[in-house]
Amino acid sequence: MLQPRDVIIHLLLYGDFPGLHERVLRSIEVHARGIPVRVWCNQVCEATALRLAKLKEDPRWLVYLSAENKPKYKVMRHLFEAFKRPEGERSEAKWAVWFDDDSFIDRPDWFMGMSEYLEANPTAVYIGKSFYVHHLPGQPEFIKASAWYRGVPWEQCPTRKAGVMAPGVTFATGGYWWLKADVIRQLDWPDARLSHNGGDTLLGEAIRQHGLPFHRFNKGVAVNAAARRGVHEAPAGCLNPKERR
Repeated sequence: MLQPRDVIIHLLLYGDFPGLHERVLRSIEVHARGIPVRVWCNQVCEATALRLAKLKEDPRWLVYLSAENKPKYKVMRHLFEAFKRPEGERSEAKWAVWFDDDSFIDRPDWFMGMSEYLEANPTAVYIGKSFYVHHLPGQPEFIKASAWYRGVPWEQCPTRKAGVMAPGVTFATGGYWWLKADVIRQLDWPDARLSHNGGDTLLGEAIRQHGLPFHRFNKGVAVNAAARRGVHEAPAGCLNPKERR
């Protein structure tokens, strides 16, 4: 049975959006009791900072305040260092859970549901809401240059033209996912080349390249439930700087 100590929640907050921040913070406070939480704050408003000052009275909540809007995967790499320290010094948690600030827990039985799901799916290492995209020009070469590339042929994903497939990848939408701690170490995730966009699709490809399963499950969490805000850049590896996804 999954225990709160087996999990660390990681949450990235950005900007002057106190209502959005309150929604996810309250959902974690109420529905994820006892689970350690790491909150990175990029240029958050005073209302959010004051709310977090109260939450971090609980030692399970660690809060990082940044005066700059640090790119998502630079933040993630910093936070995930806790899983990569020498044995005996690293976090003992078995799972990293990631939330963007536009996702939130919307069922009180979220954690129990995840526990039951993991008992029924003991091979799970990577879990989230499924989506797929096609590789953009430049991305295949970017993937082949990675340390985790294993030469596995590209996944063929449907296009808008009936019966026509094209190279792409199925992945867990970046606003909410679970990843096993030993996979973080195996892949040295996130890829050090990542900045702000494209890391979710790249993680799906890295998982696939290593022959690991992707389990499609997000019961209890509303994913990407707000408009995109903040930094806009081309997906990782894409040659067209104007491309957005």
